[in-house]
Amino acid sequence: MQRVGLFVDGANMFYAQRDNHWHIDWRLVFHFFTDNKEKACAYYFTATPPVGDSERVTKYRRFKTALQSIGYSVVDKEVRVIKGDDPAGPLKVKGNLDIELVFRLLTEANTYDEVVLMGCDSDYIPIITHLRAIGKVVSIVGRRGSTSNDLINVANRFIDLDTIRPRIERKRG
Repeated sequence: MQRVGLFVDGANMFYAQRDNHWHIDWRLVFHFFTDNKEKACAYYFTATPPVGDSERVTKYRRFKTALQSIGYSVVDKEVRVIKGDDPAGPLKVKGNLDIELVFRLLTEANTYDEVVLMGCDSDYIPIITHLRAIGKVVSIVGRRGSTSNDLINVANRFIDLDTIRPRIERKRG
C-alpha cells in the first residue's frame, strides 16, 4: 500500500481560502489524500496568535485541538510582532514556519512514498527537487493563480484547489 505524507502550510492555505472565498474542511482534506493509502504522517504548520490576544488564542486552541483529533500533528510557534522604524507606522506580524516544514519533509522522508504539500511557495522548489531525486512522488496543492510555473514544473503533479473544492469545502450549517 502506498504510504502518503500530508504537509500543510497553514499560512499559505489561510490566504488561499481568503482569496477563493470558501473554507477548507481539514477532515475532508485528510480523508481525500489518505483514503486507500497508508497515512505515514500529516502535519499542519501554523503560527499562533500573540499570547496577549486571549480571544484569538482561545479560538486557535479549539482549531488546534480539532486538527489533532482528525489526525494532524500541529507544529506551531507564536507570531512575532515587529515594529518598524516609524513608531506611527504599521506593525509587521511574522510567523513563518517554512524551515520547520522543510525539516519535517526531510526527517520523515523514509516514512512516505508520496508527499502532498499544500502550499505554493516557490521557496519549496529545492526540497521538492530533492525529494523527487530520491524517488518520492510529490503533489503540490494550491491556487493556480498564485502558484509559480517553476514550482508546478518540479512536482509530479499539481492540484488546483478549485478542482477539488467539491470534495474538500467546508459546508456551512
